[in-house]
Amino acid sequence: MAPRLKYKNIEFLKKLGNSDKPSLTNINKVLEILNNPHKKNMGIKIAISGTNGKGSVAKSLSEILNKSKYRVGLYTSPHIFDINERIQINNKKISSKELNEILGIVIDKQKKANIQLSYFELLTVASIFYFSKAKNNINIFEVGLGGKYDATNIIDSQISIITNVSKDHTEYLGNTISKIAKEKVGIVKKDSYLITSANGIGLKVIKNCASKKTNKIFIYNKDFKVIPHNNMNKFISERDFFYQTNLIGSHQIKNISLSIKTCEILNRFFNKNISTNNISKSLININWPARFQILSNNPLKIIDVAHNIDSVQNLIDNIRNLYPKKKFNILVAMLKDKEPLKCINLLLPFSKKIFFFDLKHKRSFKFSDIIKKIKSKKVVKGSDNDIELLMKNNDSLLITGSLYFIGEKFKKYKKKLKF
Repeated sequence: MAPRLKYKNIEFLKKLGNSDKPSLTNINKVLEILNNPHKKNMGIKIAISGTNGKGSVAKSLSEILNKSKYRVGLYTSPHIFDINERIQINNKKISSKELNEILGIVIDKQKKANIQLSYFELLTVASIFYFSKAKNNINIFEVGLGGKYDATNIIDSQISIITNVSKDHTEYLGNTISKIAKEKVGIVKKDSYLITSANGIGLKVIKNCASKKTNKIFIYNKDFKVIPHNNMNKFISERDFFYQTNLIGSHQIKNISLSIKTCEILNRFFNKNISTNNISKSLININWPARFQILSNNPLKIIDVAHNIDSVQNLIDNIRNLYPKKKFNILVAMLKDKEPLKCINLLLPFSKKIFFFDLKHKRSFKFSDIIKKIKSKKVVKGSDNDIELLMKNNDSLLITGSLYFIGEKFKKYKKKLKF
């Protein structure tokens, strides 16, 4: 007799895939059967899209609102170690017991209606159900993929944030910046507020599409800006307040400026009370693991989940600015749809040696594919023994690439990573 699974609904969820043809039809039907929790007790709803940085914006905004004594739901993806990371209220992850119970309710309803939600759709419904029951003041939803047909877009958000637009997930979103921007701007609702730090063609498309729905559009470096100050984590806001954050990099300063602008909008138009003092205190204490996280200074060991061209370039900019003469042993794994060859070539000048890992993920880029294209002797196949040795020795170390790499290979280092 097979053992009874303690959390059978979570195990059921883990076996699901994601839809190849995203649509809001199924999720809408299931939410209707559940009496529309997405329309009840959801407070202010904030949606965040963009190619990179949306998780950092979501996390920094959540921290500020928590510090300001609001009850805040946060839904992000993907997770690194545990599914529970994706659904939080005031920094507390949903318990496995609660998640399993909610999934059970949703799975039962969808079966009776002969509907099968995808992995992401099912988790999104669970987060909505959980947040509605909790009666949060504010709920923040990080878009999973694109925007227009993403499961999170079932939420009627009053505020939308779009970070940037670059080429990623091109097989789903299109192979041009213009097409990708059209997908991302699909999160903007009628008469809602839009805040964006996009530029170039992406910004042009976003403005053109969004202006048909709302005139409440705020653009970074036009309607608001911040001034970096001396270092990679200090800046002055447009209202001359000095801030410091433990998220490192000029790209993170831009991300945080979106959070600060959102707080100004919440104060001005939604009668909230978010002080500059609370913003300041929360920014210096953000714990957002694996985002240019310095694990130790001597020896220097850094982890950064730079998983595509833009984020690898941000990583390199940080290294150039902070450690211009440093070379690293680099542990990396990437997915094949993230231009891994270009990413490896960008990392090579900063490496002593690059240890490339094959992942169990179905979209993993393999070492055998690397050596066909990159002939450098500095690139070798990585092993668990390499991780063990390089985490312990006195050499400088950079761990980077896919979030799935961190989740698969670094679970034993959770405490060190401050998870």
